[in-house]
Amino acid sequence: MVIFIIRQIYSDMKQFILLIIAVCLATATPAQKKKNVVVGDRFQIFYDQGKSYYDNDKYADAITYFEDARKSRPDDENMLYYLGLSYRYNGQKDKALETLLHLEQVKSDYYAWFYFEIGRCLNDLNRYQESIPYFEKFDKKFPVSAENVRYRHQAKFLIGYAKGQAALQKAPVVMKQPVRLSDNINSPYNDYAPVVDPTGTKLYFTSRRIGGISREDRDAEQGDEDVYWIEKTGNAWSEPKLMPEPINSSDNEGIDFISADGQLIGFTSSRDGGMGSSDIHFSTLDGNQWSNQVNIGNVVNGSDWDSNSTLSYDGNKMVFASSRDGGYGGSDLYMTEKNIYGDWGPAMNLGPIVNTPFGETAPFLSQDGRTLYFASEGHPGFGSYDVFKTVWEDGKWSIPVNLGQPLNTPERDDYFTIGGSGEVGYFSRYGPGNKNSDLYEVEIPEEMRPKPTVVVEGIVTNEKTKQVVGSYVMVEDVNTAELIAVSKSNSASGKYLVVLPAGRTYSVSANKEGFFFHSELFDIPATAKFTTVRKDIALKPIEKGAKIILNNIFFETGKATLTPQSRVELEKAIELLKSNPSMKIEVGGHTDNVGDDAFNMKLSHDRARSVRDYLVNGGVASERLQAKGYGELNPIATNDTDDGRKANRRTEFVILEF
Repeated sequence: MVIFIIRQIYSDMKQFILLIIAVCLATATPAQKKKNVVVGDRFQIFYDQGKSYYDNDKYADAITYFEDARKSRPDDENMLYYLGLSYRYNGQKDKALETLLHLEQVKSDYYAWFYFEIGRCLNDLNRYQESIPYFEKFDKKFPVSAENVRYRHQAKFLIGYAKGQAALQKAPVVMKQPVRLSDNINSPYNDYAPVVDPTGTKLYFTSRRIGGISREDRDAEQGDEDVYWIEKTGNAWSEPKLMPEPINSSDNEGIDFISADGQLIGFTSSRDGGMGSSDIHFSTLDGNQWSNQVNIGNVVNGSDWDSNSTLSYDGNKMVFASSRDGGYGGSDLYMTEKNIYGDWGPAMNLGPIVNTPFGETAPFLSQDGRTLYFASEGHPGFGSYDVFKTVWEDGKWSIPVNLGQPLNTPERDDYFTIGGSGEVGYFSRYGPGNKNSDLYEVEIPEEMRPKPTVVVEGIVTNEKTKQVVGSYVMVEDVNTAELIAVSKSNSASGKYLVVLPAGRTYSVSANKEGFFFHSELFDIPATAKFTTVRKDIALKPIEKGAKIILNNIFFETGKATLTPQSRVELEKAIELLKSNPSMKIEVGGHTDNVGDDAFNMKLSHDRARSVRDYLVNGGVASERLQAKGYGELNPIATNDTDDGRKANRRTEFVILEF
């Protein structure tokens, strides 16, 4: 009896084990490889496995199972829908379109989103006009609800994109073919995000080439992101040089901008302690040493992706890209401005003229401070991301203009930058002809260039010792007394550089404690062409007997009446005298030799008195100031030329006591 029971238990267990094996074969999980023998409903098994892979973004694996399912039920609408999407997300454009069109034949009243996907497939294949009726069907049939409004916006933009694209194709080509930079600059890896300085002679870019700070294995597919730079001598670029630590590190760094004077660099990094997936960081150059990177903080950086910052020529505005909540869709462009304390304020979305329900990125604010170039996949273009231009006019951004062919292509064209005269731009392109992203240069037609600027650069030195001086360099509008920009000359080299957009009259002054300030006047008419002006500045130490010419004090012709343009210079003089209360000065007036000697003597004295009176009214004690006219007695240049006579008509300070 016992033996019989044992045999019966053994027989039952054997049958139970066989049953478990059968069940396992019939319900194989998606992670298992497909079996040659499938038990049960073949369609349902393959469909379920394909859907599992689809839900986990494994589209190539999903396609394998959906295709097997299609053999059993070629007209199943759900299978066709997910197979079509899998093809599209896997880059198989033609198969995606064929499958979704088959779905339309099988069940035209299927979930209306598939019409949107058919439209996108046609766009992927550059068949834009054919996409229009599908986006219109989507807009008509898609369920009406509050959460679906954004998708209708997208459909309307895509219809506009298709219609605008037709006009772009017919537009005349006015630009020369872009030229890929040489293999000495581009590498077999991703090279992108060029940034050019205002003179057009230095170019910075991001590269994932092997051999950066991290020293990756030579057989690595890509290296970490690092920042490199090249310099142009004549018409030739140098070999790329790796920017030093701490700008580069073992993390990823992508360059965003470098300030006009080359002493502030902005870049994107995902370093520990950040606000989101990537943040904007700054590093400043002090002499020859770059500072540690500083995250600019949570007033600007958010909990999402913040990147691609670009700085205005005066350093007071910054435009950047962000995927933060509250935008129009995809990534949007935002602007932040410095507040009265010199800190960056909250970011403002650039609005629906610039931003679309799709992606806008890679902004570049040109040296004129008004022309913004950026990349967009939402405005009508040639496919993927194209480069656009918009201008700040009358308090708003103009309608973005596509820069056209051949700069823009069906591939991704972005990170446009322009410097110097504006005649040459640089950008990066990623497409089928390039295994990786590469750097290109292109000649820019005049109508697509920013407004011209004048670049003033030089070295600030101590006039007495000839040693370089690290001083503040201020740019002001002499007509409005507006302080436009403040920068510094480099403490190690003494170099300074400022950018002056056309259409204003500027005072550029160097200021350093212990020295008398030095100002120069630059009248840049609206019709000015790009030029680089070399102006070295020698600052005089404040000491007894020192004689200083105030270059930016002006009078009405033949009169002692100060013009409003003199206010900037005179306010600097007041500030200097208040900062040095022991200083006593003589204000000396000088003229050229045109006219009567006695008239010139009186005129020079009256002009000196006008300056003295302005200083007294500004709060300087009268006993610290003397006024004296010298007429034409002490020329510093020939009176035989206009420039010489202009130099002789001057106001001087002589330090009597200090």
